[in-house]
Amino acid sequence: MTNSSIHKALSLDQIDLDKELGISIKDVPLVPQQRPPQTNRLFIKGPIPFGWLRRANAIGGTTGIVATSLWFYVGLNGAKTFKVDGRLDQLCGLSRQTRDKCLKRLHTHRLLRLSPHHGSFPWIQILDDSG
Repeated sequence: MTNSSIHKALSLDQIDLDKELGISIKDVPLVPQQRPPQTNRLFIKGPIPFGWLRRANAIGGTTGIVATSLWFYVGLNGAKTFKVDGRLDQLCGLSRQTRDKCLKRLHTHRLLRLSPHHGSFPWIQILDDSG
């Protein structure tokens, strides 16, 4: 046997799409379908450990807001260790003093490790014992 007898070139005229795919060629759109417009909406990438979030919300005050925003940063950075910046204050709608108090509370309750740098934004590491 030669290679030419094994592999035969088929054209679209020889393929019965109705039989093979259950559709006719008339059903196939000639113009590619357009994707829906992409929106620039923010979202929090999970998973977020519910126990961690529950403990943060139980501290009280605005600590739960800051804690949820920190998980937003985890989704952006892809890591649980990152440097906090002024955008967190804008995202939470809080002052830097309130943000610092909340971070210290989360540190005290062993939900994150806080590495303050005087005159600069702090580095934090979210401590998650669930895995």
